[in-house]
Amino acid sequence: MAYEAETGMGRREQKKRETRRAIRHAALDLALQEGLEYLTVEAIAQAAGISPRTFFNYFASKEDALVTQADAGAAQVSQLLLERPAHEPPMQALRNAIITSEYFGVKPVERDRILARQRLTQENPSLMAHHLGKIAAVERTLAQALAERMGTDLEDDVYPELLAAVALSTIRVAVRRWVAKGTQPLEELLDAAFERLERMDLNAAHTAAFG
Repeated sequence: MAYEAETGMGRREQKKRETRRAIRHAALDLALQEGLEYLTVEAIAQAAGISPRTFFNYFASKEDALVTQADAGAAQVSQLLLERPAHEPPMQALRNAIITSEYFGVKPVERDRILARQRLTQENPSLMAHHLGKIAAVERTLAQALAERMGTDLEDDVYPELLAAVALSTIRVAVRRWVAKGTQPLEELLDAAFERLERMDLNAAHTAAFG
């Protein structure tokens, strides 16, 4: 789940992004062809046209190369969140930061690869554990940014963590619908999901869902 905008990017940064993408593609293709248990860093590196040493400049393990790289977008979303106008309520500011980030922005990765990566993760406990660790780190990053924006202490105030957890759940639902249907841009599904969330009363009777 990532969007990559390369307009205006320096040549070195673009090369690094291309290498990272090549490694992730090679890892996924080999895992699907040979099985995760037979996948090695050496095989991934060879398929990506790099050395094993270069592989470890980008990823800590084969599992790291296979699961979602949502943490790569967390820092950018956090920065955008801190730059949002002060009058925006915290969840609205977070929603706008997510929608306008490159991570969800201009150029979508291949839907089939997202689906294959999600299925592979679901089918392998070691990948799922790695994935959940990534998501927990993203949630913490967003909660810290929210706490800074709100001028509160993350250790004493549960509100930023609750908002971050709700936002990640909302993203997960929108992405799942995007993967399942593929007929509507992800940013539109995200926007609709967050709009629905803002209108939600958890104690009210159910009404029509978004999307």
